[in-house]
Amino acid sequence: MKKLIVFIILLIVLVLWGFGVIFPDAGYVLVILGQKTVETSLWFACFSVLAVAFAWWLATRFVHISWSIAQRLTDFFVFGSMERASKRAASGLIDFLSGDWLQARKKLLRTATKVESPLVNYLAAARASFELGDQEEAVKILSDAQKKYVHFAVPIGVAQAKMELSNGRYEQAKTILVGLQQKAPKHPIVINALREFYETRQDWLALNDIFPQVKKYKLCSVAETINMESSIMVGQLQLASDSAARAPLEDRLLLLRKVWSKIPSFQQRVPRVVAAYAQALIHNLQDQEAEVVLRKTLSKTWDDSLINLYGILRVTDIADTIRTAEAWLKYYPQNAALLRALGRLSLRNQLWGLARDYFQRSLAIHKNAETFAELARLLHNLGDTAKSIEVYQAALQLSAPALPDLPQPMKTY
Repeated sequence: MKKLIVFIILLIVLVLWGFGVIFPDAGYVLVILGQKTVETSLWFACFSVLAVAFAWWLATRFVHISWSIAQRLTDFFVFGSMERASKRAASGLIDFLSGDWLQARKKLLRTATKVESPLVNYLAAARASFELGDQEEAVKILSDAQKKYVHFAVPIGVAQAKMELSNGRYEQAKTILVGLQQKAPKHPIVINALREFYETRQDWLALNDIFPQVKKYKLCSVAETINMESSIMVGQLQLASDSAARAPLEDRLLLLRKVWSKIPSFQQRVPRVVAAYAQALIHNLQDQEAEVVLRKTLSKTWDDSLINLYGILRVTDIADTIRTAEAWLKYYPQNAALLRALGRLSLRNQLWGLARDYFQRSLAIHKNAETFAELARLLHNLGDTAKSIEVYQAALQLSAPALPDLPQPMKTY
């Protein structure tokens, strides 16, 4: 409106100039076209140029308005009322769920401005474009929607980030999500999208920073939340293990204990968290401390992953460790993992025959490729090569997929 007023004022001034009311002796303009010449006053020439520009503006406005009216009429006859548009949009969503991306995008975009919840249309249409491989169109759809509906900035931004994540463009996805977090730090949708991103990237430190908000807004079930916290603890212990490995040997135990003390007490009883701590201790040559941690946990909560770690400990008093494991055998006589662990501890104590018996007992309960390999190695070093080969073949058959029934050559021996 302001531009139109300014334009009218300029037009009036130029008209007055053109008729010589203002500055009557301002000069003239001479135009030569081939053999013809046109001479007029300067202000009349200016007025003529402005008149032509005004006529052009009117023509373009007429075309624009006519096109808009034609499009609205077309939409009306094709889609009709809001009720018909809603049905058409629903049809587009069905196409979307059916995987007919092309039809879904077409219907959803055409009805986006005529339904009560246009955001669903835009997000689904963008996703359809993404599935079609037209990533530029997907971004354009979301950008257009963001311009039209500023209050939808958060869900649209999250959708963009998820598409970037699906495409493997992790830095771009992170930039979008961090930007949204700065604008809406307490928005549950943003927090949940960051949670998914950090879990995918296994960024446990960053996930730990937003974990209190994940719990506060109850973005996951209770079981998922507990499992997530365990994953964070395991990730932190793995990082601590790598960090301690770069420190002097005499400082490693103190560093690992410091990290362990910060872990919530109930998480210190979760087997996978205890296993991560024990692995960190073993990795940093702190097997004696790992034995204490594993023994205390296994005495209260039995877990095969923990007894597997117990079987590879390099402790000073290996005989005492064996006695501890044999005491557990009274309560778990049919536990294949415990029997394998006892076999390995017997190897550590150079009790070859006892180790062989434990491995065989373990395999009698559960055929395991790792146990087969331990037994085969032991038999080979004991000089029983034929039996060792037989055990190795059993391990190979166990780990290899089932072979098809095909003709084989006849044995000649």
